[in-house]
Amino acid sequence: MNAFTLPLIFIVFVWVTMIYLNERYQLFSVDQFSSPATKWIAYLWLGVFLFLLTFLIVGSSLHPPTVKDLSRVPFYSLFTLHAILLTFLAGWWLLTRRPPIGRFLNIPRERAGEAVMAGFAVGVGGWIFTILLALMIVLVLSAAGVIPKNPQPSPMIGWMAALPLWKKGTIVVSAMTIEEAFFRGWLQKRVGLIVSTILFALAHSGFGQPLLLVGVAIISLIIGFTFYRTKNLIPGVIAHGIFDAVQLYVIIPVVFKMTGLGG
Repeated sequence: MNAFTLPLIFIVFVWVTMIYLNERYQLFSVDQFSSPATKWIAYLWLGVFLFLLTFLIVGSSLHPPTVKDLSRVPFYSLFTLHAILLTFLAGWWLLTRRPPIGRFLNIPRERAGEAVMAGFAVGVGGWIFTILLALMIVLVLSAAGVIPKNPQPSPMIGWMAALPLWKKGTIVVSAMTIEEAFFRGWLQKRVGLIVSTILFALAHSGFGQPLLLVGVAIISLIIGFTFYRTKNLIPGVIAHGIFDAVQLYVIIPVVFKMTGLGG
């Protein structure tokens, strides 16, 4: 069986289910389409996006780059996924009568300072909770033989650890804004916390790191719950930025230095 078969079957199921739920139960009730034809164009746009995303993620998982490959990789290629997410959001926004961006992505103007402070609190507290819980889960899975006891970090992680500070900052800013805009501001409003968290974790599966995937799922649940309670994208954006910044600027470089994996 081709490695793309099961992921494509899964994504077809997700796509058809979303269409069915909207036709039957108004899953996209927050959206306004100018006509039935526009709505079906939006369905097609969603399908193209999901298939493209599946090919990208599965392809990167099947062919992880080597150290030699990474030495030739242009920095901008790291943002391919984000470019696809942003393009989809722009297309969906145009197809739904171009609503105000604040309403489209749940960014209210009121109490902005409070939202930022909440984001810092969720980011710091969520990071501590995520690391502790992820370590416990990985230790249990490792003891059960489900995952290797001493998994080696992928070359991609090592490459990112050695990036200049400004490049790490660019990655953090891009991830915290675009990923949150899509996975919380667009996806969670339509399919709910659990499904958006699963898809968020799957979108990061190209790294192939058990601890990373567990951590991503946990922090996604925390940020998603915050979005559910506040109906505001800003706390999640700030929390996401703190989590990624701590990983890129502190945790990964320190681990590589302590273990000697970074050379």
